[in-house]
Amino acid sequence: MRFLRLLLLLVLVAPATPAAAYSVLTHQSIIDSTWDKCVLLLLQQRYPGATTKQQNEAKSYAYGGAILQDMGYYPLGAELFTNLTHYVRSGDFVRNLLREANDRNEYAFALGALAHYAADNAGHPDATNLVLPRLYPKRNAELGPVVTYEQAPLNHTEVEFAFDVMQIATGRYRSQAYHKHIGFRVSKPLLESAFRQTYGLKLGQVFFNVDASIAAFRLAVNQVLPAAVRAAWYSQRKQIWRASPTLRRRYRAYKKNPAEFAKEHGADFERPGLGARVLASIINL
Repeated sequence: MRFLRLLLLLVLVAPATPAAAYSVLTHQSIIDSTWDKCVLLLLQQRYPGATTKQQNEAKSYAYGGAILQDMGYYPLGAELFTNLTHYVRSGDFVRNLLREANDRNEYAFALGALAHYAADNAGHPDATNLVLPRLYPKRNAELGPVVTYEQAPLNHTEVEFAFDVMQIATGRYRSQAYHKHIGFRVSKPLLESAFRQTYGLKLGQVFFNVDASIAAFRLAVNQVLPAAVRAAWYSQRKQIWRASPTLRRRYRAYKKNPAEFAKEHGADFERPGLGARVLASIINL
């Protein structure tokens, strides 16, 4: 299957199988969708008077916090870190991040981690666990209408990745260029403090090299994963179009007049770039 080939590629170049309910792009998208109505308002209440540049910087920290708990599964990461932050006192960890935040950026980082915590808690029971057996009839027959991550970890990962592919295909995510412009940052001092308070461990006792782990995480999130998602979308576009007449009409409208389409639907519907199309060709071999 093409999809499984893509997953094998991801295992080689990006993270190990994650335990989260949603993947990286979804967590970033949650920050985008709640930024004006929630996250920015909380930041302004505690730290008023921020310029647009300062707000964008804070958003980059919110992006970092929103995918923080998954960092351990990426190259040079530590699975113990992600297992702890997902399954052991995970709420206390987020509470300590919020309590220890001392400036706008640290608070944004903590709010991002809170968004991740809330999304994972809702994502498994309300989405992935229910969608999986509908997509995999054998799992439905074996395990019933609700399938947990522990029962089918690989299938869960496939479903989570498929969510990202469909969201990219329908233009519901911010463009990769936008995320690159904003970037994502990790508040290392805050992370170290909250982790030590929650688990009684220093980050250096869990990660071989914290700075190298953060750098590898940033590379995977900024470049490898977005390219892989867009490659999957481009590789499976005909099947996706057949399954979604609405998407087919939207994409035809986009190709016919991109400027007019952007006025009506927003500027975030983007065709996969050259790198993603090349990667899709490799997947199809």
